[in-house]
Amino acid sequence: MKQEDIRELVHRIVEGIRKNTTVDWNKRDDVKAKLRLMVKKSLKRYGYPPDLILMAADRVLEQSDLLASELSS
Repeated sequence: MKQEDIRELVHRIVEGIRKNTTVDWNKRDDVKAKLRLMVKKSLKRYGYPPDLILMAADRVLEQSDLLASELSS
């Protein structure tokens, strides 16, 4: 992927997570599923390798959860 595409992808994912998270998003399976789908669609749209999309989406949500936990402490 080109550097420009990676930058746009990261901005799209971060913006999507910010818009769709609620106070207790990391405890609600429906919100997590919605976020995971949004991340997977964004990765696919920007040409991320299909065999790595699921792993990358899970990693993004894991990092978001860790960051949210750290910020709320």
